[in-house]
Amino acid sequence: MIEAIAFLSGLGFSLLVYFRSIRPLDQAWTQKALYFFFTLIGITGTIFLSGVLIAHFLRKWGWIA
Repeated sequence: MIEAIAFLSGLGFSLLVYFRSIRPLDQAWTQKALYFFFTLIGITGTIFLSGVLIAHFLRKWGWIA
């Protein structure tokens, strides 16, 4: 559950970055797509990994099942 919440949060934040930062740029759509692709992987992956690590340690310490 924690992993899913982290993944969806990362995905949402990546979309927010796209609409607020990448979309208004005055560049070709291919460059925007490339920026969005790397942003999507970087932000979503980082937040998802954080969620996985948090869930792992919470399970290890017995705080969640």
